[in-house]
Amino acid sequence: MKVNRRNNSALRRVSAYLSLPILAAGMAFGFGGEAPAQAAGTIPGATVSSLPSCAWVLAGVSPNLLLTAANPYSGATDALSGTDAATAMFVSGDGTQGTACSWYAGVPAGATITISVANNSAFTAVPTGLGYIFTAASPLTYTPNAVGAGCPAATGGTSYTTRSMYGAANTGGATVIYNKVGVGIASSCTFSPTFSSLIPAGLTAGGLSTVLTGNSVTTTMSLT
Repeated sequence: MKVNRRNNSALRRVSAYLSLPILAAGMAFGFGGEAPAQAAGTIPGATVSSLPSCAWVLAGVSPNLLLTAANPYSGATDALSGTDAATAMFVSGDGTQGTACSWYAGVPAGATITISVANNSAFTAVPTGLGYIFTAASPLTYTPNAVGAGCPAATGGTSYTTRSMYGAANTGGATVIYNKVGVGIASSCTFSPTFSSLIPAGLTAGGLSTVLTGNSVTTTMSLT
């Protein structure tokens, strides 16, 4: 019997010990009619990235294009020709082709490229024998090459044909060459223009090496 009492006493102690956490939990969470505990909180902030605004970019226009003669000048007409490296017009958010961007609330803008020379443009020569003004017989001629798939169809104001620029009114100059209207954010157009001219017959070079210096050819991109 003594043994039994010791066991019962041990059981009572164990029961008392086990009940303490239950009572403590009841106090913490308001069991038994007490008000529940409350804690103030805030909604966390948010980080939102955004695309840069779209803009048209004109790239790859050579600052100095060198034309070379087909043959040594002999008094007969002689062809000059030079091709610019890949020129591109494209839409970008940071000036790099392929960068995503958004027009946001604006309507996607189109772009027009014109290629022109000043009125009465000419090649000046050192020595002077082979210098000449661009005329109908010896114009500065623009020919489009390697027109990319992203360029618009050759309709309406767009022209992929050869253009001759010369004269007091600069015939053929300031002519629309590429026209991108109502375009999306991935628009791009690449091309490689060739510029050529014909040295007139009847000039005198005298066996000297001649350097011809031309007027500026201006490539202008305008939004439409």
